[in-house]
Amino acid sequence: MNQTNTVFITALSIILVGYFLKRQNIVSEKEGKIISKLLMHTTFPALMFLTMKRVHFEFNLLLLPVISFCFSLLTMFTAAKLFKNQTQKMKAILIMGSGGFNLGLFAYPLIEGIWGQAGMVYAAMFDFGNSFAVFGLVYGTGVFMSDRNEGVSISQNAKKAILKIFTLLPFQAILLGVFVNLAKIEIPTIVIDVIDVMARGNKVIVLLIMGIYLNISTSGEIFKKVSKVLLIRYFWGFLLGFTFFYFLPVEQLYRNVLLIVLIIPVGMTILPFSDELNYDTKIAGMLVNVSMLISFAMMWALVIGLNLA
Repeated sequence: MNQTNTVFITALSIILVGYFLKRQNIVSEKEGKIISKLLMHTTFPALMFLTMKRVHFEFNLLLLPVISFCFSLLTMFTAAKLFKNQTQKMKAILIMGSGGFNLGLFAYPLIEGIWGQAGMVYAAMFDFGNSFAVFGLVYGTGVFMSDRNEGVSISQNAKKAILKIFTLLPFQAILLGVFVNLAKIEIPTIVIDVIDVMARGNKVIVLLIMGIYLNISTSGEIFKKVSKVLLIRYFWGFLLGFTFFYFLPVEQLYRNVLLIVLIIPVGMTILPFSDELNYDTKIAGMLVNVSMLISFAMMWALVIGLNLA
């Protein structure tokens, strides 16, 4: 069995363990949220810090956050046009689901397993732009279209979204890693070793959380709307992904990772966003779960079919 199949089969096995634990009522989704919160404040920031600290910055890397942000801008604009006749609340959640990616709680373990730290550099830079898309475009749109937002100015919405971005510990870890890297600050070996141990724990915890969150129940009417959102995401993802893959004048690994990250699932953040802003959480949940299953299969097929590893 080749390395790529090993990575995906291992990942799938751990996801199924998480799903089994939930089905057996050993761990609930509520407890999964606690684990997820722990991850977002420990192993994930540790991984982001080390990745950005070790990267060799080149001009080409700056293109990745721009692509990430503009992709969400494009997909959300397309969704706004397609769903213009829906009710305000329905249109809002469908537009929100069209933007943003789930890198931290989906793609990172797979990318790290296939391409190692070299691939993680490109994924992390892509996620840098994704942070602004998720909390600027996705959350900002939700706040702006919410019925709880009456009388709140656009500038207040913008300040709220920006504050959320810069108070995220993983985002702060990225900025700190970049600063330490560019300033060439020497950090004691023992400190790096501790952070490294924490970072290595990220992969298993993420995969278990994916299984705990996984819910394969469907509703016909909701599924139709979800399908249209995913059609927008995957249409633009494949169109732009293959365009960059064949024509972007950068190294092969850069193009391989970019092709993959453009088809990863809807970000998990849409779940707390929809709950906070009083949108349909069933649609949000189905967007996350269905896109997770589809993206996992697509990533596996692309990496094997195009020999990307």
